[in-house]
Formats: sequence, C-alpha cells, structure tokens
Amino acid sequence: MPPPNVTGTLHLGHALTLSVQDALVRSARLDGTDVLYVPGTDHAGLGTYAAVRRDETFRPDLPVAERTRAWADHYRKVIVGQFHALGLDCDWDTELHTLSPAYRELVDGTFVRLAEAGLLHRSARVMPWCPSCRSTVPDVEHAVGTERVPLALLVVRPHGRPLVVELAAAEELWGAVALAVPEGHPAAGGTAVLPATGRELPVLAAATGAPRPVVPAHRQQDLELAEAHGLPWTGILDADGRSLVPDLPGLSRQELRRATVERFGLRTVARQCAVERCGVCGSELMARLHHQWYLRLAPLMAPVRTALDNGDLVIRPSSVEREARHWLDSARDWCISRQIRWGQPIPAVVCGDCAYWTLPPAGSGSCPDCGGALRAETDVFDTWFNSAHWPIAVSGWPAATARSRYPAAVMTSGRDILFFWFIRLLAIGTFVTGSPPTRECWLHGLVVDEHGQKMSKSRGNGVTLDDALAEHGRDVLRAALLSACHDAEDIRVRQDIFTQQAVVRRRAVDLAELVVRTPESASRPTAADELEHYARHAARSTRAAVRRHLRERHFDRAVEAVTAFGTRVLGRYATVRAKADGAGVTPQLLLDLAAVYEPFMPDTAAGLRKAAATRSAADWLPDEQLVAAVRAVLATVEEAERLRGVAGIPVGVPVTVESTDTAVARLLATRWFGHLSELALVPGPPPDGAFAVTVPGAPGLRLWLPAALGAPVHDDVRRRLRKLARERRRLAHRLDQVRHGRTSGGSRERLAGRLARAEEATHELRGVMAAVAGRPQPGGRG
Repeated sequence: MPPPNVTGTLHLGHALTLSVQDALVRSARLDGTDVLYVPGTDHAGLGTYAAVRRDETFRPDLPVAERTRAWADHYRKVIVGQFHALGLDCDWDTELHTLSPAYRELVDGTFVRLAEAGLLHRSARVMPWCPSCRSTVPDVEHAVGTERVPLALLVVRPHGRPLVVELAAAEELWGAVALAVPEGHPAAGGTAVLPATGRELPVLAAATGAPRPVVPAHRQQDLELAEAHGLPWTGILDADGRSLVPDLPGLSRQELRRATVERFGLRTVARQCAVERCGVCGSELMARLHHQWYLRLAPLMAPVRTALDNGDLVIRPSSVEREARHWLDSARDWCISRQIRWGQPIPAVVCGDCAYWTLPPAGSGSCPDCGGALRAETDVFDTWFNSAHWPIAVSGWPAATARSRYPAAVMTSGRDILFFWFIRLLAIGTFVTGSPPTRECWLHGLVVDEHGQKMSKSRGNGVTLDDALAEHGRDVLRAALLSACHDAEDIRVRQDIFTQQAVVRRRAVDLAELVVRTPESASRPTAADELEHYARHAARSTRAAVRRHLRERHFDRAVEAVTAFGTRVLGRYATVRAKADGAGVTPQLLLDLAAVYEPFMPDTAAGLRKAAATRSAADWLPDEQLVAAVRAVLATVEEAERLRGVAGIPVGVPVTVESTDTAVARLLATRWFGHLSELALVPGPPPDGAFAVTVPGAPGLRLWLPAALGAPVHDDVRRRLRKLARERRRLAHRLDQVRHGRTSGGSRERLAGRLARAEEATHELRGVMAAVAGRPQPGGRG
C-alpha cells in the first residue's frame, strides 16, 4: 500500500488505489496464495506542516511543533479507521508509519551509505522557496497556472536604441546586476541606465528568449552568469518574503512590487502570465539562495533501467512505462532537504557559513574549510526520500526474514506519483538491496468529475471517502470505481456507474436473504436441477474470467464480467428461485457466487457465505450437457424478449417455442421455464398463421411469431445484417494489417475468432431473413 499522507482524511483517489489493491489481494487469497498486504501512513513532511499552519482551529492551545505531532497522531488514527471502513483485507498487525524508530533507522542508514558512495552533496543553489511554508519547494512540486497579472514595462536605451523589457515581478529590478539579451542582439555589449535611479547595467548576451534583467538572487543561471562576469549582487527578499531593499525595508512582496512600479515610473499592462505557486499551500513562490542537500540520481537510475530492459522489472501500462523511461533517462540531482521542524532530521554536522559537512559523531568546533561554527543539521528529509524506503521497510530489512518479503510482487497507485514516488523508490531500493523493490509497478488514472475536471474543494466537486461511503456503501463504491478503471485513463465519476453496481449487488443480496429467511426443510432440498447446474457453471466461468482479467490488470473488464453475470444470469436465476420460495438453491452455488463477488464486493460475498452455511448438501460439479441445454433455452428467452421490443408483441400474446433437441424440449416442460420471462412462452408445435425465427447460437430452437409481425422483424434483421457487414469488414482489415506486420493492434488468433463468429452470426441471420421473407399470409400454415 502506498502510505497515504496524514494531511487529512482520504478521498476518492485513495479509494480507487485501495480498491485496486484489495481486489488483487482478495482474488489471490481465494486461489490459496499467501499474500502480505501491509497498511500504513506517511508523515507527509511539508504537506502536514502546511496543513497544520493553515488550520488554526486544530489544537490552538499548542505550539506549532506540538500541534503538528497531535495532528499527525489524530489523522493517522482517522485514516486507519477509513481503511477498515472501506473493508480492506490488510495484515493489520504489520501496520507501519514513516516516522517509527525502525523506519528512521533504515533511512539514516541509507543516507550514510549514499554519503560513503559519494552520491550526496550540500550546495548553495538558488531554489524555489515558499515564504509561507518557509522551505524550499523543488520545481516538480510546483503548481504552475496562468493568471491575469499586471505586467510592468521597463524601457531602457542601450546604444541609444529603445529596448522594452517585460517584468512579471517588478521587484526583481532591485537585485538586477545586468540585462540579458539573446545572442546576436544589437544591444549586447552595451549598457543600460535604469530610470529614476540612474544605475547603469551592462547588457550581456545569454541564452534567453526575450530581454530580461539578470537577478542572481532569483535564478540559478543568473547567479552563474553574474559569477562568470564578476558582478556583485545582493538579496531582495528574506525567508518570509519581505523586502531587504534598504530604502523599502520590511515590505511584503506585493507591497514591494507596487512600490517598485511607482519608484521606477513603470507602465503596467494586464496580461495572462504563468505564475508558480507552492503545490502544498498555494502561496506564490519566490527564489532564494540557500544551502540544500542533493542526491545524485543519475548513477542510481542505471541499475533500474537495466532491470527494466531485462524484464526483472515491469512497469505498466505501456504509456506509463514510456514516461518512466523518460524520467530514468533525464534524472537530475534531487533536493532531499526541507527547512521545517516536522519530519526526520538529516543525520549530519554542517558548517553554518559554507557547504562543509560531515557525518556524526565526527565534527565539532570549527569548520576546517572556513573556520565557521559546526552544528547539527536542522533540515529534515524530503518526505519522498523518506517514503522511498517504504517497500524495504515493509520487508523488515535487513532482518533474515526480509528475503521472503522482498521484492514485492506488485505495487500500484495513481500515475501522478510516478516520478515523486515510484521512480525514486526503485532507485533507492535497488541501491540498498541490489534489486528493485517490486517486480511490477502498475499505475492507474486519476479520479475526476463527470466533466473530466480534477476534483478539489475550491471547485466544489471534491468528494471525500466518508461522504462516498455514506452515499453508496463500500461494496458499490469499490465496484463502481473499478468498473471505470482502464489502464492509466482518468476515471470519471458518473452516477450511472454507481447505479449499475447497486443493481448487481442487489441481485446477490436478495438471493442471500431469500435463502436465509427460508428454512432448509421448507425449501424442499433435492439434487441440483438443470438451472442450478447452469448457474454454478456460469459463476465458475465468471470467477475464471475475473482471475484472468485481474492478472492482466484489466480491472474494468473484471467488473464487467461480474456485472454481466449479475444482470444476465443471477438476476434471472434469482427471479425463478424467488417464485419457488427458495427451493433448489444449493450451498455450493452460494459459495461460488461469493468467490465471484469477493474481490469487489466483500460484504456481499460474506452475506452469500452466511446463507450457504444455512444449507447442507453433498458436493457436486456442473454437468456440461445440462449447462448447454439450459444455455440454449435462455438464449431463446432472450431472443424472444428482444423481438418483443422490436416487433411490439403485446404482453399476454403467447409465443410458441419449438425444439428438435430432446434434452432442450424436456427443459421447456419444466416448472421453472415459465418463470424465466414475463412473456407468455409456450412450448409446443407451431400454431396456424405463424412463421419461424431461429435463435442465434441455439440450433434446433425456433420461435413462432404471428405473420403480422413479419415486417418489423424483417427490418430488424436487415439492420443487424448491415451492422454485421461493417463489423466483418473492420475485423478483416485489422486482421490483414496484423498478418502483414503493419500494426500490432490485437492478437491474430483473437481477431480471427471474432471474424469467424461474426460470419457465423451473419449466416444465421440470413436464415432468419429467408424464413421471414417466405412467411405465410394470415390464415395460412407455417
């Protein structure tokens, strides 16, 4: 389980991830596989710290540090309670937290090993900084949006020619040491005088798209450019985002921006501009030169790429693998430090004045490089560095039992944390243990609203897990989310997916309740009849399909199989049994039904098992011949119901069913046959003035309809033949493409099978068309 952050309660995105995992766990356990499913929570570092500072109503009596600990303890308990509310089949005695003592020891040990391998460095770089969180926020955690802002226009005249410089952040002028222009620009090599102040700035050729001020305090490339030209510089803003400008001390960033426009006499124009905000608290980011800890990721990625190339590691679906390879090939140094007081402190001794550092217990007194004072590091690890150890910690590393738990068989989550978590945990796990921490990474899409918009409180479309559970119940919620889970595509939350799964659940619940409230003696238990054989065979086939789809990570297809079974098979079966007061239901069928529902609707499965416990009978297996006969009868019923809608057969008008198969003919005379449909289906010889319609997939079975219904049936067959013709052409084209290697879109055998079935259906419908065309006139004999 990717440990959820203790920043608050869980939402639908968490529910999807947890439902995916629990479905895999329950399905594997049904098959007798020994599964370890470890629950836990992540302290979330900067996210939790920012959440506590935003919510001033939570324990206002405590200082921030103690409030943060209290917050984390509170929401850790809340989240574990939500795990239980969602019905997860976890190994609860293995619960972990990313700040537990053993976990911290593991992370500290990795830091030491990385340091000894020369993969860490502490450097002063200009990094994005959040003045609200008072910490660095790397660019991968930015929230970049477009906003309408007043753009300041600076006009300077290098070489006497006017040059307009657009400034989204006018306050940068106080820290400008030069103007940068593109290579080959005529102004390069000259100077420019800032209005109002008369300060003269050199104009430098640089890699830039448009003229801009060179501000070393705000951009790393500008710092390097200033150092290359020997230009001195000073800071503009302090850690709180307040002015360090001597003439305007203490102003907020926005106040300084307005004062700059006024002091320099700049003209402004409102335009849409990209604004970078903190992905945690939403504050506008600034830049700050500060000593940070960096991990050289590139050397750690090579073994991961090798494992991926060799097949020792699988990342799915394919679109996610392509993105993962991009991150593996373009990894930059990872800033693993944060300047907050919540999290795991970095175990190092540092110089307060320069980049020198060492590992404790060495290091005391003065810095050997600059003479500055040495102190224990106060920065904490980036929470992603900490949580990258999760699969190692789950295994109990380095205990002797870890080898039986490492690597994980599969890890899943949303695609949005592919780089934040998966790529990094693969790198860290491979470095620590010598092999990737999981054999398979499978990432699903994000949960969005019905219009495809990301859910959020500000938009008013956010849905918490508690609200969703209260509205739908956990069985329906889980199955509905998984029914829309297709590869890494986003999951649109529409009401119809919940409605459909509620129907599927109700079919099984009604049957279980019918069995429980009907005493076994009253149900007249006998040997399993034909309908029981058919239903149990269908249940076992559905379970096999679910197993196969889950193995291939096709969650939508797995739920689709259960949905088709619940609506087409179980619905009709339960109706028949209800009309017979529960007679004929065997415990073996109920247990097979429980296995079908277990991965997605565990409460429903538990109800079916409880119902099975009220019945006793000898074990038996479905008879294939009986199953085939019942399937033919049901195909006839479904075709009759379809034709009723097509031809408008009035309720109560009998439809004669005739079979040349003696086994099927015997079933048509059973007492349960009359309960299969609301139509008046009557077995027997063809009546006067009727024409025959053969049933697709059921040779030897015919429906006899009144001659007056010939025209609408003829039109329906013609429409279906046209549709089949289009389908055959499409399949034949795709099969031809595959055979000639022009596409890999689909298995040759599967396409050939679908084409053969389409051709067979076409042949059957042409037979129906011929029968309809040669139908007798009213009063004649069919």
